[in-house]
Amino acid sequence: MAGLSTRAVAHSSGPEAVLPSVSSAEVRRLRAILGDTDPRAAVGAGLPLLAPFEELFGRGLRRGAVVAVEGDVRTSLAMALMVRVSAEGGWCGAVGVPSLGCVAASELGIRIERFALVPQPGQAWVEVTAALLSGLDVVLVQPQGPVQGQLARRLAARARQYRCTVLTLGSVWEGSDVRVAAIGQEWFGVRIGHGRLRSRRVRVAASTRRGVELDLWLPGQDGEVRLVDVRTVPSGLPVNGARERAG
Repeated sequence: MAGLSTRAVAHSSGPEAVLPSVSSAEVRRLRAILGDTDPRAAVGAGLPLLAPFEELFGRGLRRGAVVAVEGDVRTSLAMALMVRVSAEGGWCGAVGVPSLGCVAASELGIRIERFALVPQPGQAWVEVTAALLSGLDVVLVQPQGPVQGQLARRLAARARQYRCTVLTLGSVWEGSDVRVAAIGQEWFGVRIGHGRLRSRRVRVAASTRRGVELDLWLPGQDGEVRLVDVRTVPSGLPVNGARERAG
């Protein structure tokens, strides 16, 4: 796959896929590679999640669902939702998230040899996203603008067809099945003007279980995502028209 980028496109034994920018010809070549195998065979019917998230999503997110990930630390939260999929041999990808790098993904536990990264798809983001939906278990997408109407329905139908879960950064996708948000954060590690930030505590809520918030280390000092507490609150994350689907 020389010519797609400075690094090769991921395959079962190759390095991570990194496509800084994408042309129509490169999209066709990406589709050809993804058509060579069915990486989703490594993961079961429900999208597996780290244990702390089971308090919000039970058995896991439905494969093929569109999940809006919101809040100030939404990128880290979205990555955390992909960690167990990757650990169990699934394939993950990210489209249009230039702030996300392979080092950060690896530190959270993503297996970068099964991680397709397209930081700047440009005008081809729809084609790139559609291609990845046909061959990955979960795709993180940051669209260039609102995804509405026929486009939202077409991409959602493709996600359902190929059983690929879509994580979108922000409420930009019309008709999202689930909303999950990081609604507060606090860093730890710096003392009296010196030291390093070592851990972050985050509150997380989801439309699948209203009235409940998780208190998580994202990450803890050991780099892991860990549950601190489960809280019952007067009102949960508003659904705003999203269909509540998990499991």
